[in-house]
Amino acid sequence: MTPQHHIIKETSDSLSTLLQDEFKRAGYKRVHIVEEAPKPDAIEGKFPAVSVYLYQVSLDNEGVDGNVYKELVTREAEDGSIEEFMRRRRLWIRLDYLISAWAQTPEDEQLLLGLAIRAIMENPTLNRDKLRGRSFDDDFELFVVLSTRLDEGTLARFWGSLSQPVRPAIQAWTAVPIVPEKLEPFRRVEERRLAYRDLNSNAEPELGPVAEGLAKRQLSGD
Repeated sequence: MTPQHHIIKETSDSLSTLLQDEFKRAGYKRVHIVEEAPKPDAIEGKFPAVSVYLYQVSLDNEGVDGNVYKELVTREAEDGSIEEFMRRRRLWIRLDYLISAWAQTPEDEQLLLGLAIRAIMENPTLNRDKLRGRSFDDDFELFVVLSTRLDEGTLARFWGSLSQPVRPAIQAWTAVPIVPEKLEPFRRVEERRLAYRDLNSNAEPELGPVAEGLAKRQLSGD
């Protein structure tokens, strides 16, 4: 069984596979998908290439529930009984990707970028059969969203950090959950113990059937 924390890597693999399949369908069968930082030494000898670079990992504000910290988990034991556990609520992580094209001519790079945009636009949701790996739940759907343009300052700093001139690129993001492994045994309440206290008395509260009888007498006015 694949550890669940592989989900970030397998999300990148799924996005790369989506683009690769779209390029092949359009007749571009020799396009290399590069998941490293888009630097010449990573792209060299691989033209034409498309870089799918995960440049930021952050908490997804829309996926974090500040009110519910834990959740109930059930699983089947070896004897067929159902066990219940409590665990920390899954944490949703936002993944931001920068997608750029590299080819012999600017025209070819623009064609590849257009195909990449169309691939994401026509596949805003990746069902389980399009997801690589086994860290996803069977009913999981991965939503991929194109982001708005980055400002010139951010782009200049990014490409400058790679010692590259500013290149055209598109930005896409998605969100995936990181599920904790630590489980705490959970036991449901099977019986309750009631206590009744006379507010006008300093005595200890009565418990059990005696207290129940006292409550009935107090309610009836005896």
